[in-house]
Amino acid sequence: MQFRTEVKITSLGRKISYRDSLFLMGSCFVENIGRRLESLKFNVQTNPFGVLFNPESIRLALLRMLEGRAFELSELFESEGVWNTFSLHSEFASLSSGEFLKRANDALHEGGASLRSAHRLFVTWGTAWIYRHVDGSVVANCHKQPASLFTRERMSVEAIVESYSSLFQRLWEENEALDIVLTVSPIRHWKDGANGNQLSKSVLLLAADELVRRYPDKVAYFPSYEIMMDDLRDYRFYASDMLHPSEQAVQYIWERFSESYFTEDTQALMADVERIVQAGCHRPFNPDSVPHQRFVAKTMATIELLEKEHPFLDFYTEKRALMQNSTD
Repeated sequence: MQFRTEVKITSLGRKISYRDSLFLMGSCFVENIGRRLESLKFNVQTNPFGVLFNPESIRLALLRMLEGRAFELSELFESEGVWNTFSLHSEFASLSSGEFLKRANDALHEGGASLRSAHRLFVTWGTAWIYRHVDGSVVANCHKQPASLFTRERMSVEAIVESYSSLFQRLWEENEALDIVLTVSPIRHWKDGANGNQLSKSVLLLAADELVRRYPDKVAYFPSYEIMMDDLRDYRFYASDMLHPSEQAVQYIWERFSESYFTEDTQALMADVERIVQAGCHRPFNPDSVPHQRFVAKTMATIELLEKEHPFLDFYTEKRALMQNSTD
């Protein structure tokens, strides 16, 4: 008997290898995937502007990085000695305007270079709700400023589709090899209750579906939201807040993601890399013992072989950690 509904996943024709450059933008779900890719030594750029939740803020961020339009002092504001901008996540908050501009523009230039050379762009939308400043601009983060400065509205399917169609064309003008994968975050936004969350997610799902229909050879959809809602479908797969996926759920979605988007050779290499990374994190009870020295020697030999076969891999951190625990 079948006791669960497994979600089928369709991907673009060419699967990902370690030689591909990956670019991830969006909600905190993308952060989970990005950290895993980084730990496995992929060439990946994750959220240069910090976590972004709504489609419009993500679009504006991508467009700005593509155009290389630098942040200026006129865009900043100061509150209780801390400088910020409504265009970036609060992780950029600084005690001086100069420091803020340097950090923001460094991220802008690094992100733009990565975006123009990326092979695959993953975009995760979290909510269709946006906050608009009194000057009419859509903000990425309100930074706990007075509510009187903002109005809140829900984006329409049509607005998302048209704005992203324009964005995609602009991206492909700069990087015609870029393939795009859209996802809807499985994290529930409960501020508007169950019905409000579903309405917001529905807008995002309909917009993603239309964009895939328009560009079937260049845009795909990864069903992270559906995997959470229909495949896992149980509160035991949520964290204690009952809104975020648990670590077990994230791991399951990662596994479905990996098997769908990576080549078999890449998956095999990922397993080898993961073993090396775990070995580098190992802290022995007795570093001078013969068994541990054998473990270090064997691991270093494996690293040498992998680096020779795959020169793009860098195990400097792991080699240093292993040698610190070696008496040789």
